[in-house]
Amino acid sequence: MTTSELMPTASRSASTAFPPLTMPTKIIYGIGQISNSIKTFAFGAFLLFFYTSVMGLPGTLAGLATTISLFWDALIDPSIGHLSDKANFSMGRRHGFMLVGAVGMGLSFFAIFNPPAGLGNGGLFFWLIGSNFFLRTSNSLFVVPYQALGAELAQDYQERTSIAGIRSFLALLGTGLAFSSLSLFFPNDGSGVDPKFNPNGYLTMAVTFGILMAVTGLISTFGTLRERYRLPKRAPSSEGELGFLENLKISITNRSFLSLTLSSALYFLASAVTTTVVVHFLTYYLKISDPAAISLFQAAFFVGGVLGVVFWLRVSPRLEKHRLYFITILITSLLTGSAYFLLGQGHLFGTGNLRPLLVLYLLVGFFAGAFWFLPASMIADIVDEDRLHTGKNREGAYFGIDSFFQQQAAGLAIFVSGVLLDHFAGLIAGQEIQSAVTATRIGLIFSLVPAVLYAAAAFLILPYKLTRQRVKHIQAELAPIQEDSNESEITA
Repeated sequence: MTTSELMPTASRSASTAFPPLTMPTKIIYGIGQISNSIKTFAFGAFLLFFYTSVMGLPGTLAGLATTISLFWDALIDPSIGHLSDKANFSMGRRHGFMLVGAVGMGLSFFAIFNPPAGLGNGGLFFWLIGSNFFLRTSNSLFVVPYQALGAELAQDYQERTSIAGIRSFLALLGTGLAFSSLSLFFPNDGSGVDPKFNPNGYLTMAVTFGILMAVTGLISTFGTLRERYRLPKRAPSSEGELGFLENLKISITNRSFLSLTLSSALYFLASAVTTTVVVHFLTYYLKISDPAAISLFQAAFFVGGVLGVVFWLRVSPRLEKHRLYFITILITSLLTGSAYFLLGQGHLFGTGNLRPLLVLYLLVGFFAGAFWFLPASMIADIVDEDRLHTGKNREGAYFGIDSFFQQQAAGLAIFVSGVLLDHFAGLIAGQEIQSAVTATRIGLIFSLVPAVLYAAAAFLILPYKLTRQRVKHIQAELAPIQEDSNESEITA
C-alpha cells in the first residue's frame, strides 16, 4: 500500500532537500505507538479495578496515589521536551531518550501490577505511588521525543496527517492486541468465580505487556535512527536558547495551541474515565461477569476506530482539521451519553445484554477515530507557526507540554473515578456484589460524565485559527530557511 492509497497528499514543497518518507519508514515509526497504546489500555482499564476490587485498596487512596504522581508530571513532561530540543547525542536528539524510555516502560508496567505480597493498605498505597512515578517517567522519556520526531520527519501539511494516521492505526492495532489477549490472562474455568478477581492473571498480563511495550518501542527507536538527518538543525547556542519557563510561557500563550491542548486534555479525561470504570460498568451495571465481554467491548471500539481512521483520513483533505475535530467529538459526546438511557436495569435494553453496547461503541470508535491523528498533525502546524515567529525548533517543548496535559487528564480521571466510585456510587472495595443504587450510579459515571467532558472538548477547539491556507503561507515563508538549514546539516 502506498501513501497515496491510504490518503491523498498535497505536493511536497519543492524546496525540501530530502525525498518523501517511504511507507516502511512510516510504519516502523508508527510501531512505537503500540507500546503507548498497550500501556494506556491496560493501565486505564485495570489499574483501578485491580487495586480496589482485587487488592482491596479503597478507591480514594488508589485515586490519590495516581494524583500525587501528577505533580511529577508537571515537571517531567515539559522538561523532557525542552531537553530533547537541546540535546546533541550521537543517536540524535530524540532517539537517546526514546531508548531509555522504551526499556523503562516495560519494567515499570510489570512493577505496577506486581506489588509484593502481604502489603496492607499503606504499603499498597506507597507501592502504587512509586511504581506509577517510574511508569510515568519512562512513558514521558519515550512518548514526548517520539511525538516530536513524527512532526520533524515530514513537514508537509497533509503528509503530517498521513504519518499521524498510520501511527493512529498502529495504536489501534496495539489496543486490539491487548484486549484480544485478555482471555489468555483471565480464562473462565467454569467454577462460577469471576476470573477478573484472580491476581495471578494480572501478573501474567504484566509480564506479557511489559515485554511487548519494550520491544515495540525499541523497534521504532532503532528503525528510524537512520532518518535522524531529516531533523531540522538545532539553532546554535550563540543564537540564544529559550529557557524552560520561557518555552512554557510562549507555548501556552499561543491561542491555537492553548485551545487544542485544553480540548485534547478534556477528551483524554473523558476517554480515561470511560476506560477506568468500564470493568466496573460491565460487572456491576450490566451484570456481565464473563471476561470476554471486556474483549468484545474493546473489539467493537477497535473495529470502529480502525474504520474511522481510514474514513476520516480520506475526508480530512476536504475539511479544515479543527472543523473535522469539532464535528466528530461532538457526535462522540452524544453517543457516549446515550449509553445510560439505553442500557441497564429499567432501560430499553436492560442488563445482561451486551450487543447494544457493542453496536453503540462501534459507532463511538468510528467517530473518535478522527481524534487519533488530528491533534498531532495540528500541533505540527502550530510548531511551524512558532518557528516562523521565534526562529527556534521547539517540537519537543510543544509535544512535551501537550503530553503533560494528557498525562494530567489521565491521572485525574483515575482520581475522579476513584472518588466517585467511593463517595458517589458507594462501591464497597473487594466485594463482588454491590447494591442496585451503586450499580445505577456506576452507569452514570461511565456514560454521562464522559459525555459532558466530550462536549466541552468539542467547543473548546473553536478558537483554533490555523487553516490550510494559513499553514501553506507559513511553510512558504519557512522554506528558504529550512533549505539552508538542511544543506548546512548535510555538509557539516
